[in-house]
Amino acid sequence: MNILAGQVRLTFLFFSLILFSCSAFAQTDDTLSSPTELKRLSVEELMDIEVTTVSRWESTIGQSPAAIFVITQEDIRRSVATTFPELLRMVPGMDVARIDNNKWAVGIRGFNDRFNGKLLVQVDGRTVYNPLSSGVFWDAVDYPLEDVERIEIIRGPGASVWGANAVNGIINIITKSARDTQGGLISGGSGTEDHGFGTFQYGSKGGGDLFYRVYGKGFTRDRQFSFSGASPDRWHGASVGHRIDWRRNEQDSITFQGDFISSTAERKDFRPTSSAPFSITNIENEKTHNANLLGRWNHESNSDASWSLQAYWDHFAREGDNGFVDLRWDTFDVDFQHNVSFGKRQKIVYGAGYRYIDAFLGPSTDNGFAVSFIPPDRNPQLFSAFFHDQIILIENKFNLALGSKFENNDFTGFEYQPTGRLLWTPTKRQTIWTAISRAVRTPTLSEDGIGTRQLPVFPPALGGAPLFPQLSGNRDFDSEKLVAYELGYRTQADRLSIDIASFYNVYHDIRVVAPAVARRGVAPGTFDLPLDFLNSMDGKTYGIEIAGTWQSSETWKLYGYYSYLKMNLHADHNLPASTIAGSEAASGQSPQNQAYAQSSWNLPHHFELDVVGRYVGKLEGFTPAVDSYVSLDFRLGWQARNDLEISLVGQNLFVDHHAESGTAPLLRSLLVEIERSVYGKITWYF
Repeated sequence: MNILAGQVRLTFLFFSLILFSCSAFAQTDDTLSSPTELKRLSVEELMDIEVTTVSRWESTIGQSPAAIFVITQEDIRRSVATTFPELLRMVPGMDVARIDNNKWAVGIRGFNDRFNGKLLVQVDGRTVYNPLSSGVFWDAVDYPLEDVERIEIIRGPGASVWGANAVNGIINIITKSARDTQGGLISGGSGTEDHGFGTFQYGSKGGGDLFYRVYGKGFTRDRQFSFSGASPDRWHGASVGHRIDWRRNEQDSITFQGDFISSTAERKDFRPTSSAPFSITNIENEKTHNANLLGRWNHESNSDASWSLQAYWDHFAREGDNGFVDLRWDTFDVDFQHNVSFGKRQKIVYGAGYRYIDAFLGPSTDNGFAVSFIPPDRNPQLFSAFFHDQIILIENKFNLALGSKFENNDFTGFEYQPTGRLLWTPTKRQTIWTAISRAVRTPTLSEDGIGTRQLPVFPPALGGAPLFPQLSGNRDFDSEKLVAYELGYRTQADRLSIDIASFYNVYHDIRVVAPAVARRGVAPGTFDLPLDFLNSMDGKTYGIEIAGTWQSSETWKLYGYYSYLKMNLHADHNLPASTIAGSEAASGQSPQNQAYAQSSWNLPHHFELDVVGRYVGKLEGFTPAVDSYVSLDFRLGWQARNDLEISLVGQNLFVDHHAESGTAPLLRSLLVEIERSVYGKITWYF
């Protein structure tokens, strides 16, 4: 208790010092020579930021009955981030834990791990989908941050319009139109951990009302820290891409875009083998390739009706030098939506989609002993349709939204995911909203057919013979289900904006991994212990997220949030005690308390200073537990000319290194701690 109290006092003192220093700076504004005006949106404009993710229809934050947060391009420019996961740390209710140099666990409202299957991520309408685990390989989400128009994040279910896996939230990355990126950009930098990174981008106009841009970028990152020696997680990569936007006429616009991403990451883990000593230390370079092409046709009949047709192809491949397992899948997706208004009181959005995945998982040099998929060739399909109706019950007072997504997949068949959302606007500067939603996470290729052996144990009951725990796919595995209850409040004054969101989630059929009966192994003198995927845990979570923005003056602004999460998971009492304990430990793998504070202010002579402080609570669900930590980042920027920007960034300045996530036993990986880093960056526009 004394240690905890000391941490709380330290955290309180830390954030108090930030507030005090910011206030001190703000008090000297009148004495500054020619202070520049903040480019971030004013408080009065925050409620009017455009969003489309909630209903697939253009709206604003203030008129959205959901817990939504928008990261603008100015937020990105003034952040300390060089990757998308780092950007997401500023979102209330989000848990971003960097596992090592090239892996992240990103979640919303609990259940966070590297393979989080309860979070849907999209880039310009293309689902960044991992059919192996329903998670996201964030090392393959690598695009120029300068090209991002905004990132819309919904905390809570969005399955009624976006479908399965939009359970705890949605991240929608929206890039700029090529029309808005004319001219050139060159940026580059280097530092203690980011040894080198750079981006080249050029946009121009073709014939007629056609605009295009092309880009190329690359990076190389040094290793992080490990107590077991050098952490083999060095990472480098490059990507190229293009976008074309053509306004064919007043009604029709066409977008065509594509990217190719390639990276190589070092890794070290421990693999089982079929002969003595029955395990090896595996050190290899893991190569990842991701390519995509997307086309979209938008047609606006008039101000009250429009439709959109989109199709994309997405390719992912990952292979290691030692060939233990190679992964490859190609996703083909077609989506149609129609927006129509009926008078001034009703807006309807409906549509349908089809997805086909061609996956090949294997072969391996050890004939599938460590990792196998049966069968290795898989071709899952998904048929879907949705309907969403927005109704103005009382003009400028009450809005009601009703809708549902309907899907048919190859694992569980038919799924429905409805929602009901009510928005009340008691005054022009206040909104109160509430929602009830149902969402599901459908099974993955791993849960359906994986066979992965873990490092052996040598129980005396088997005469000391090696016993290999082995994950086994379950063709009868069902969807995980959620019913979510939400309540939120927003208010805006001249200089202060507050956003509060609360939730109560009820989960059923959550996945657990339970042992079956030991059997003789494929290798002579060995045994296997099947670990089956079962829908044998229920749970309830609740929490609150409070965010606020205060604009003290024209040159200083403070943003911050506090998030509280409580998870109660209950595995089936008929399971073995060790299985119950291990399954329910997931409630301690997401922080119960998080806090964030960012001060942004402009200094004389076109300088900018941003200071970011974060507190993340202890993760007791890992062995060993991950201690709570306080992190301090800063950015000092200088607009040397209208076309030239120079910045210096420091990250994790409080300590040399700290852990942000624990290790999952089934992954057999090292515990890595994230190091302090400093880098400089120059950006030239031409």
